[in-house]
Amino acid sequence: MIKTLEEGFNRLKLPYSKDIDNKFVLYRELLKEWNKKINITSIEEDEEIYIKHFLDSVLLLNEDNINENKTVIDVGTGGGFPGLPLKIINDNYKITLLDSLRKRIDFLSEVTKDLELKDVKLIHGRAEDYGQNKEYRECYDICVSRAVAPLNVLSEYCIPFVKAGGYFAAYKSDNIS
Repeated sequence: MIKTLEEGFNRLKLPYSKDIDNKFVLYRELLKEWNKKINITSIEEDEEIYIKHFLDSVLLLNEDNINENKTVIDVGTGGGFPGLPLKIINDNYKITLLDSLRKRIDFLSEVTKDLELKDVKLIHGRAEDYGQNKEYRECYDICVSRAVAPLNVLSEYCIPFVKAGGYFAAYKSDNIS
C-alpha cells in the first residue's frame, strides 16, 4: 500500500518536490475542510485521498509528456479531479475546470488562489452547453473527465471540446457502463 504521496509519485516516475508536496497537502486540507460544509467527496481518509484523487488524476502523465504546454479542460471537475493535480504537476498546462454546481466552483476558486495556481479558468456551467459554444468548442489539446456519466454520454459531452489532433481521456473504473 502506498503510504505517502512521494512514494506514489516515485512509482509513477513523476517529479516530486517540496513545493509539489506543500500544494498537495494544502489541497487535501482544503478538501477536508470544505467537505464538512458541502459534499465534495465521500473519500475522507488521507491515504485514500492521495491514491484515489491525487495519484489516479496524474496517471496520464509520464516522463515523455510531463512538461508539455497543453490546453486542458476537465469536464464535471467536482473537487478538481483530475484537472488540478495535473496542473500541480505540470504548471505549463492551461487548465479549464467546468462544473455545473456553483458551490464546487467556489471551492475550486479558493483552492487555486491558496495554491497560487496560474492559468486556471473556472466555469460554472454544463458541458452540453459549453461544448456548443464557439469559444470552447474544439479549443483544447486534452479533455479529461472522471465519474460524470456512462462512457457513451460522456463522449458526447467531451469530444466537442477537443481540437483536431487532441485527445479525450475518460477516467473510468474497470466497470465501464
